[in-house]
Amino acid sequence: MSMIYELDICQDYNGLFGAKNSKGDIVIPFLYKEMYSFSCGLSMVRSQKYEYGYINQYNQHVVPFGKYVWCDSQFVCGYARVLKYDIFEEKNKWGIIDTKGNIIIPLEYDRIWALKEGYLHDIKAFKGEEEFKINLVLRSSKLGVLFDGLSYIATYSVEEFKIKFHCSRIYVKKGKDNMLYFCYGCNVGFVALKGIPQNPVISIVINSAGKIFPLLHTKEDTGKTTFDIRVKTDKQNQKRIYRKSYQKTSFWDYENEKMNDCDNWSDPYGDEQSYYDGWNREDIDSGLADAYENDISALDKW
Repeated sequence: MSMIYELDICQDYNGLFGAKNSKGDIVIPFLYKEMYSFSCGLSMVRSQKYEYGYINQYNQHVVPFGKYVWCDSQFVCGYARVLKYDIFEEKNKWGIIDTKGNIIIPLEYDRIWALKEGYLHDIKAFKGEEEFKINLVLRSSKLGVLFDGLSYIATYSVEEFKIKFHCSRIYVKKGKDNMLYFCYGCNVGFVALKGIPQNPVISIVINSAGKIFPLLHTKEDTGKTTFDIRVKTDKQNQKRIYRKSYQKTSFWDYENEKMNDCDNWSDPYGDEQSYYDGWNREDIDSGLADAYENDISALDKW
C-alpha cells in the first residue's frame, strides 16, 4: 500500500496545512492555505495566494499553481474537473484531467456536471444551452493505459509469469505512439524499461483509474507508483542500432533463448525495426498476437 493513505493532513499555528506520516514526521511542509485528503495519489492544495494545484505524496506539483482558476477537490477513478479562463471568449471553460495532469476532455465546455463513479459513462456537459454526453469509460479505453497511482497485486519472475499465465514466450513490441508493450499468447501487458534488464520481473498492477494490467519492469522498481514509459525513437540511427545489436540483444538474452530463425534471415534489416536502445522486434509467424504488431489501437479491446 502506498504511503499516501497514511498521511495525516494537519494545520500549524499559522493556520497553514501540511502532512505528517504515521510516525509523526512532517513529510509535507506547512505551506498551504487549503489541503484536501489524497485521492488517486494526489491532494488538491491552495497556495497562500489562493491559487489551485495538485501535489503528490512527495510534495511535487503535478498540476502547478495558477494553471487553473478552479479544480475538483477530489479525483474520481483517476479524473477531475478543472476550470480555466479563456481569453478569447472571455469566460471560464471546463475540462477534465487525469492524475498526471493530462487534459482528457478539452477545456471547451461552459459546464460539466460533478463526476460520480457510477456515471462516468454518462456525464452531462453544456456549451451554452446545448447538452452533451461525455463517456469517460469509452474515451479512457481509447487512450491506452495510465501508468500512475499504481498499486501492486503480485510480482513474478519472468519464468513464474510464463508458468502462471500459460505462455512459453514473451514478445516485446513498440506501438505507433512509441508506447512499449509485450505480448504473451494473445494477451498484452506493458513495459517500463529503457534497455535490456538485468533483473526483469512482471507485476500485476492497478492504476489510479482502477485498470488492472501486467507490467514488465526491473526488480528494483517494484513498488514504484508512476512510470513514464513512452520512448523516443531516433529514426536516423535506427538501422545502425539494429545492425549493431540484432544478433543477441533482445529480451531473449535474459532467457538465453535464440531469436526466431534470426540467423537464417536473408534480409535482417528489411522490414524489421529496432525500437529502442538495442532492443529487437520478434518475428511473430502467426496467431492473434499479430493483431498487436505496431498497432497500439488494438489494445482498446483488451
